[in-house]
Amino acid sequence: MTTERPRRLGFIELAPGVLPRHALSYLFAAFVSIGLFAYLPALTPFVLKVNLALPTGQQGAATGNLQPWQEIVILALVGIWGAMSDRVGRRPIYVLGFLLVAGAYVLYPLAHSMPELTLYRLVFGCAVAALGAMLATVLADYPAESSRGKLTGIAFFLNALGSVIFLVGLTQLPRIFAASGIDELAAGRYAFFTVGAVAVLAAVVMLGLKPGLPAKANAHRPLLEIAAEGLRAARNPRILLAYGGGFTSRADLSLITLFLALWASQSAIGEGMTAAQAAGQVGKTLGITQGTAMLWSPIYGWLGDRMSRMAHFTLAFAIALAGYCWVGMQEDIVRSAAIPALMLLGMGQVSTILAATILLGQETRPESRGAVFGLQAFFGGLGILAISWVGGRLYDQIGPSAPFTLVGVANGVVAVWALWMYVRGRAVPRPAAA
Repeated sequence: MTTERPRRLGFIELAPGVLPRHALSYLFAAFVSIGLFAYLPALTPFVLKVNLALPTGQQGAATGNLQPWQEIVILALVGIWGAMSDRVGRRPIYVLGFLLVAGAYVLYPLAHSMPELTLYRLVFGCAVAALGAMLATVLADYPAESSRGKLTGIAFFLNALGSVIFLVGLTQLPRIFAASGIDELAAGRYAFFTVGAVAVLAAVVMLGLKPGLPAKANAHRPLLEIAAEGLRAARNPRILLAYGGGFTSRADLSLITLFLALWASQSAIGEGMTAAQAAGQVGKTLGITQGTAMLWSPIYGWLGDRMSRMAHFTLAFAIALAGYCWVGMQEDIVRSAAIPALMLLGMGQVSTILAATILLGQETRPESRGAVFGLQAFFGGLGILAISWVGGRLYDQIGPSAPFTLVGVANGVVAVWALWMYVRGRAVPRPAAA
């Protein structure tokens, strides 16, 4: 019996059975997914002001309240989506997830009240749960171990590139549509509908993913039994650490798309800009963090194949500690003096998610990856829920910088945990270079 020779996508060696076209389809998902996740929250200040006419002083709490409802849905469903992908395959979950995103983008700008906006955010949360679980799971499935860091770095480069295009380029759509003569309400709706069409295109592209199941034995296993694999995997201390890293790293991303966007929007409006112009300023501010993350992620992914994965993990959370605390020291986030802090923030944000993904992919078995990554996403949802609720209140009562200092401290706790494990001699041996 002959063993199938692994294929390559450029300098990346793929896992047995994975073809270059499968990897390319996944990389398209990596390109659009984070942008789709971030765009809707980033334009929520626009919807709160234009659709709901909410006063500025109430927008921080409203933003902080919307996100927890989304995260409740994610917490309830992400483990189920992950376990289901172990049973029915990754491709159907990916297709359905993008179609749900498209539906959310059509509904969200039609809202005229907070309950209505919250309901549509729940639809979005269902989609994010499915796509978030698949992003990490397929990324763990497709590379050979020696190329895990490189493929993860490229995927995160595309995550950030997509985010820059969505947050810098497509956030200008309300302004562009308004400049054509239509009112701001219609301009916002056209912007959301345009992005929804991108999600439909992504659903079609996902038909190019590798078909079939990660393990034939899962086809008839009960879904709850598969899902329980995620809990059993936590007996491995490195997987438990990755779960803890997921809690803070997902909160990092939430903080950027929620409170950094709101901070930039309110600062711009305070300087006399319209809501549409402020949406453009939000895109520029977020573009600094995501642009830096885009350039940094391939470098940090490459480092993941050249050093101990535990040292790589520890360094990532130390960078995030520095970046978030530095942003927390800023007085005005749209001033040029804040740019270096925003750049380090972007480096820290992408480093933590990347390092946790690489470590978890190394430690998991293919037949249970959906369940394990689903549980990591569950802990990530808890992190987002906590920072959204607490951060919204800190934002309104203390100031815009307070949530950033809080998350910086949380990253520092994980960095100390990882350093303790590393010093105690539990570091993963250096992987062989490709």
